[in-house]
Amino acid sequence: MNAADTPDKPLEDILKRAREAAGGEKVDLVDLVKAFGDRAFGPVMILCSLFLMTPIGAIPGLPAAFGLVVIIFALQLLFRRPHPWMPSILRKVKISDSALEKTQDKVSPFLRKIDSVIRPRLPWVTSGPMQAFTALLAIILAATLLPLGMVPFGVVAPAFIIGLLGLGITARDGVLIIMGFLLSVGVAFGVTNLIMSGF
Repeated sequence: MNAADTPDKPLEDILKRAREAAGGEKVDLVDLVKAFGDRAFGPVMILCSLFLMTPIGAIPGLPAAFGLVVIIFALQLLFRRPHPWMPSILRKVKISDSALEKTQDKVSPFLRKIDSVIRPRLPWVTSGPMQAFTALLAIILAATLLPLGMVPFGVVAPAFIIGLLGLGITARDGVLIIMGFLLSVGVAFGVTNLIMSGF
């Protein structure tokens, strides 16, 4: 059973599946993605988001790598590719089981609370044209991870929104996706004001 097929605990199940893929060793991003099967789009976005919001996201180069993964998956979601594809170069990006364990220990209590309140809602937001818009937004947010990765905690805001979008896709919860849209507008407005105030 895929993590995406268990809407009762979508977040906890994603981290559990990631640990199983590692099998106590290091796992590369390609094998990690394959562990989620054909419906990996949402879970992978969530997983990238979770990593970026923990100390793993501070490792040089990883924000760019996770951003690339999100872009690759969002593009496939945009063009409605039925089966996810990953470039073999991402086999060079490896995550240890200990890093996965630390991430799981830190965020599991929080994820458990979220899992208790999410549910399928507003199906029109999670399909059709809105799904394409969600994919485009994820691409834009992921593109900001490279420059923001050079700023302490700079990736947290876009990573959080990417996670919301991925969770909305996984749990088919349109409310979460709408929240992601609104937060994106807020972040864009704040960044614009910050830039303008510097001139």
